Amino acid sequence: MFRRFFLIFFLFCPTLLAFNQTRNLEFYLDEGIHNSPLLNDYRNQIKSASSDSLLIRAAKKPLVEVKSQLLYAPAYRNFGYDEIVTDQGNYTAVMGVSQPLFNKKEINNKYDAVDIQKRTLNNSSQISINELKKVITDQYLTSFSVYTDFIFNKNFLELLEKENVIVKQFVKNGIAKQTDFLSLLVETQSEEMLVTQIKSQYRKDLMLLGQLCGLNDSTWYELTDPKIEMKGTPDITKSPAYIQYKIDSIRIENEKAAIDIRYKPKINWFADAGFLTSNPWNFYNHFGYSAGVSLNIPVYDGKQRGLEKQKLEFNENSRQAYMDTYYKQYFQQIQQLNLELSSLNEMSSQVENQLRTSEQLVNTLKEQLEAGIIQMTEYINAIKNFKTISRSINLIKMQKLQVINEMNFLLTQ
Repeated sequence: MFRRFFLIFFLFCPTLLAFNQTRNLEFYLDEGIHNSPLLNDYRNQIKSASSDSLLIRAAKKPLVEVKSQLLYAPAYRNFGYDEIVTDQGNYTAVMGVSQPLFNKKEINNKYDAVDIQKRTLNNSSQISINELKKVITDQYLTSFSVYTDFIFNKNFLELLEKENVIVKQFVKNGIAKQTDFLSLLVETQSEEMLVTQIKSQYRKDLMLLGQLCGLNDSTWYELTDPKIEMKGTPDITKSPAYIQYKIDSIRIENEKAAIDIRYKPKINWFADAGFLTSNPWNFYNHFGYSAGVSLNIPVYDGKQRGLEKQKLEFNENSRQAYMDTYYKQYFQQIQQLNLELSSLNEMSSQVENQLRTSEQLVNTLKEQLEAGIIQMTEYINAIKNFKTISRSINLIKMQKLQVINEMNFLLTQ
């Protein structure tokens, strides 16, 4: 009566359930990256940094501005400002132009600062993408594991229900005992409850997966088998987190250079043209122009320059310490994950051997059950053990994929 039971049971796959809609891991990764507000913020910041470069370029050009001042200062008897100082008024309307000279190093330093900012934003964006991919992939694997568990138990339940019909008929014909049928019925009812629980859990996990990707969707989807492969070999120089430490070092050097440039002499040229007079009624007689050069030489600032550089040195020491620690932990984690993956591969081989042994036991007990040598409960226990081992194979597969996902995160992080 159980001729095809275990062949179908052992070879089942998620496609046995025919749902209309399917989604794969790539779909959720694409949606998560597209809908992420953090990544969108990085994209806007990168565009803003490009505008900063244009501002620096604009600042290199001469500054032209119009200056106007109307000042009236009345004075009579013993009241009013000194007329020698105010001329009782000051009326100005000039157009001026000014531009710094010999400031190429300052401009280049600002360009470098903007470039460093862009590199930081791009690198931070890549770090966030990798973190988001890892989280989404972890949740996808969790959801897919529950989904396969649901399919597994649903198929098992369907097979039990078919066997219930067969055993019930055998009871009527006197081939099987009533207790055999009741034992199988209890197992079937327990399986029904389990299928309902797993189905509810899958809906929750699927909705959580959608929420992580910015999707508001409660539709039931069939998840396809994820294809996750190792992304190359460990290379810490390509790790965005390690690259960020290098960028931070360049940024600190740029800030040191900016401090030195700020304390260099500054030369500006300027010129203006218009009218300047103390008598508004004959301003047309006082049109003119002026031109000149200004020099600014910092002399003493209370040792602020040294203190600012000292702060940057402290930052550099901290950066170096963090980078050294990350370097050590990176390879330790890679080694740990390789050991874990090797252990899971070994365990997978052992469980597959165990499954073959369990299948042989079930087939033997099946023959003894049909011959009336053993009770149904003994046979059901063997079936349940076979089921547990089969499920373990799927769990080990998910664990291997999770380890590979963690490994890929390190390889790209």
